[in-house]
Amino acid sequence: MSAGRASRGPASAGPALYLAGASRGAERRPRGRAARRQLRRRRLTGLLRFVVFLLLVFLAVWAGVRVAHAGTDAGVYTGHTYVVSSGDSLWSIAVHEYSADVDLRRAVHRIREVNHLDQSTVSPGDRLTLPYLEE
Repeated sequence: MSAGRASRGPASAGPALYLAGASRGAERRPRGRAARRQLRRRRLTGLLRFVVFLLLVFLAVWAGVRVAHAGTDAGVYTGHTYVVSSGDSLWSIAVHEYSADVDLRRAVHRIREVNHLDQSTVSPGDRLTLPYLEE
């Protein structure tokens, strides 16, 4: 048996191999409406899985950033609110609220700048944002 096949050689098998290769490409294409619908469903499922994967990656990064900054107090960087009492001035507020290492002239200037004050006078009941000043 094997001797008979060997005698034919590869030349006689040529057209059969060509037809087998051509039919492989045809097998990949869906035939009929149901097959196309199934292929479309598979592609949509793959796309949906990819979108869910991207969403999960985004949520993981967002949660990681939130956890990384959970210990920081936003008031330290943005400042805090101070309600002016009677007898307060910007200078007395700066003396009371900032440490001795801070230049008080700079502190008064930053308070005026942050609160958009044209003058250095304040009235009781005014709410001032006292900015964070690096030491």
